[in-house]
Amino acid sequence: MAFQLKNTELALSTINKAIELQPSSLQWQLQKVNTLLLMLDKSAANDLALNLKNKQAANLAQCNDLAVMFNQLNDFEQAQYYYQQAVGFINEKKQPVESAQLYFNLASLARYQGNISLAETHLDHALSLNPHDYEAYWLRSSLKKQSQNNNHIDQLQQILKQGVKHPISKAQIHYALAKELEDIGKYSQCFEQLNFGAKSRRDCMRYQVEHDISTLKQITTTFTKEFFQQYQASNLTLKASNKAAPLENNEPIFILGLPRTGSTLVERIISNHQEVFNAGELNNFALCMMEAVKNVTKTPPQTRNELVELTSQIDFQALGKHYINSTRPETGHTRHFIDKLPLNSLYVGLIHLALPKAKIIHVTRHPLDTCFSIYKQLFTNGYPFSYQLTELAQYYIAHHNMMQHWLTVLPNIIHQVAYEDVVDDLSREAKKLIAYCDLDWQEQCIDFQNNSAPSTTASASQVREKVYRSSTGKWRQFEKELQPIKQLLVQAGIACD
Repeated sequence: MAFQLKNTELALSTINKAIELQPSSLQWQLQKVNTLLLMLDKSAANDLALNLKNKQAANLAQCNDLAVMFNQLNDFEQAQYYYQQAVGFINEKKQPVESAQLYFNLASLARYQGNISLAETHLDHALSLNPHDYEAYWLRSSLKKQSQNNNHIDQLQQILKQGVKHPISKAQIHYALAKELEDIGKYSQCFEQLNFGAKSRRDCMRYQVEHDISTLKQITTTFTKEFFQQYQASNLTLKASNKAAPLENNEPIFILGLPRTGSTLVERIISNHQEVFNAGELNNFALCMMEAVKNVTKTPPQTRNELVELTSQIDFQALGKHYINSTRPETGHTRHFIDKLPLNSLYVGLIHLALPKAKIIHVTRHPLDTCFSIYKQLFTNGYPFSYQLTELAQYYIAHHNMMQHWLTVLPNIIHQVAYEDVVDDLSREAKKLIAYCDLDWQEQCIDFQNNSAPSTTASASQVREKVYRSSTGKWRQFEKELQPIKQLLVQAGIACD
């Protein structure tokens, strides 16, 4: 009960007493790991999880819990181990729907690890057990480029004809069909399916883009040039009196910006360096920021704009230390680590205040290629602005203005890299990135397709391919359909040609 109420101190105290009474209980140790994860103590969670590796689970539920836990810890091999153990329990009971879900989970893990063929096999098996697993159809379509002679278009069209009731499931089939139609060059039909899928997804959401736009504007009006100048002046005064000093840690490399801009490509280039660890898309900074806000006020902020105001009052040095500690033990064993959460773009000012020596890389892409790539991606969570063309354009403009603000108030801090420049001259841009990170050049940085590290991003199926130019200028295939977006961007002064 304490765990469910997120009363972590009581939950940890209770579970420790249970372990004292039954020290060999796998269930209590598992619960303690989950509690430690809720407390953001990943280091202690990892240490305890070492004792749970390759254990025999008592039942199906425990298998699932262990697999989910190891997935959270990014130990995909152990997650796979427990899902396979779960398959054994399911096969004994002959429950096809539950078994299908396990094969879907195994497919996701195989995809993360770059084994696309195995992922497809698992998904085919899942669909044979449960033909109504619509997410499996969508994931299967996204695994690789389909061809004229080898695709699932007829099957997907037949499913839509038969009718899909749940709007999310319906969206998944529309997006899957759109992906495969684009693969074989049927662009107008592709966009039609995207519109159907996006509408089905958007109709399920309570969202107003104006609220996001207001928040982005609040960030720029709170963290002004004068704010940074005043903070720097006060920091110099404190440093002179030996009362405080900025955090010297230079480990983090933040790769940020809008999704689908090529940030995964940049991540793979840098993470192929021997002195860089790829920590993935961490939510740690935002979580640590929220903890810091609690120390400023006893009354939780009522609006996001109020939250932004409160973040200007937090202890930035403490925030930096908390963030670094929260990334342990995955980080700290190399000179640098990468945090590639796109939404960290909202916190550029806070990142620089908390970690003045951190590297910040903003990845850009042609505005219409960016918007189209976002529009055609069915995100599992987040990015609610992506399912309606006008909202997408409005958010893009607000985000663009915010990034221009960061570049103005924090000159020479952010390294901007364009996706088109990377694919045009990989060696040149890779060397610029490595130099910005204060690292010596290593030739393997441009052989990132050989990087075997798992990837959990939407680009997980493409990260082990060599650089290709086919994604640049793709918006021109949909120029007519993207006119509503282009018109708004141009009116906002954003060049689109």
